[in-house]
Amino acid sequence: MAPLPPARAAEECSGSDPGPAPVGGALVPAAPSAALNAPAARRARWKALLHAALAAFGLAALAALIRHVGAAEMLDAVIRAAPFLPFLVALEVARVGCEALATGLLCAPRRVPTAELLRIHAVSYPVMALMPAGRAAGEAVKAALLSPYVGAPRAAAIATANQSLALLCAAPLSLLAAAALFRIGGASPFALGVLAHAALLVASGLGVAFAARQRAASAWLTRRFARAGQLTAAFQEAVRERPPVPAWPFAACVAGRALQAAQYALLLAAVGAESGPLRALAAYGVGAAGTAAGDLIPGQIGATDGAFTLAAPLLGLTASSAIAVSLLVHLLQAAFALAGIAVTLAWRRGPRAR
Repeated sequence: MAPLPPARAAEECSGSDPGPAPVGGALVPAAPSAALNAPAARRARWKALLHAALAAFGLAALAALIRHVGAAEMLDAVIRAAPFLPFLVALEVARVGCEALATGLLCAPRRVPTAELLRIHAVSYPVMALMPAGRAAGEAVKAALLSPYVGAPRAAAIATANQSLALLCAAPLSLLAAAALFRIGGASPFALGVLAHAALLVASGLGVAFAARQRAASAWLTRRFARAGQLTAAFQEAVRERPPVPAWPFAACVAGRALQAAQYALLLAAVGAESGPLRALAAYGVGAAGTAAGDLIPGQIGATDGAFTLAAPLLGLTASSAIAVSLLVHLLQAAFALAGIAVTLAWRRGPRAR
């Protein structure tokens, strides 16, 4: 099957004004929508201001933490981690590859070329890593890029499934992380928080999966991922093509989370801390809790750093080493985000026959 023409795909995914409508053989211009779009534009401006304020707050919190622990000690810990960077990069590539594999499996029976799947995930990476609530925004980007190959309704269904799987696949690792934290420090606030986070992941992941099968909720999801409310019926048909939690895509996503836990094991070793499976899972849980707490902060700057600083005694880290771990995570994400931006600019998909 050949991909839909780019213009048509953009029209299906953007939800833009369809333009003049034929009436009695003549073209009648559509009614102006500027007045209708004014409230949306105001909301967008306020949202941008809120995100900018949160980003400034996160940067200020990170700067205060670095000043508190000592910039020289923290920088020394980061420099000591340099030999581990190639392995961290390789694990991140493999993790993104797991997500691309899950998306490819969700596209079945349609087939999206492997190179295109990799391009789509590279392009969406900066959105997911740097934007507030980046996962949902990144899935919307994936849906727009997939629609020329699978159609807008199925692309929206895939984005919804990816959103659900991203929540559900984190739950097993979070449960293991909570168990590790209980084993290390008993019923600490972090252990209880990560356990509560795991329960919330299961509830929200299943909630998204089953809400997509309800007509009222699916209308909202279609607008979110396909930007076209008239596609609701086709969207529900596409959603019902697979079970609420498809096994193989779920397994691929869980493998990606396991690779993320392996990254934390390397990061602990890089800063000279104990890095066995127990500590690695505990560090993963702390990172997940910090990410969830700072979901609305771009890049979760300041949130994950604060979480690691508070959990430093639990993880056997000094305060400077704890911030070095979180800072290395930020640097790794920033490097891949820059690579994703470069891919967006340099690797553009052209129409191709299927």
